[in-house]
Amino acid sequence: MATFSLIYLLNNFLSLILLSIGVVLNKLDKNEVLLQFVNDIFIQGAVSLIHLEPEDIKMIVKVVQKFNLDFDDAYQYIAAEKYGFTIISFDSDFDRTEKGRKTPAQLKS
Repeated sequence: MATFSLIYLLNNFLSLILLSIGVVLNKLDKNEVLLQFVNDIFIQGAVSLIHLEPEDIKMIVKVVQKFNLDFDDAYQYIAAEKYGFTIISFDSDFDRTEKGRKTPAQLKS
């Protein structure tokens, strides 16, 4: 199963992460959980989805090549750069990048 990096700032949520959560919950036959999550976070909550534009794909490909990242990691990296976010992840692949990452444990300190 894929690991997820959290890239968010205040009330923003990366659309790629929502897609990934939807795929996983659907495979687990947890569609009601997905619907409740979307309702709680986006419909009733105050969280907005952010996304990248097709023009950003060129930068994603450059990041894949420069840092040897998977496409989804590079997507998150470019989103973090574009929106000025911090990457919070257990994924050490981000340590190879200029932006780096913070671990969830680092947020506590």
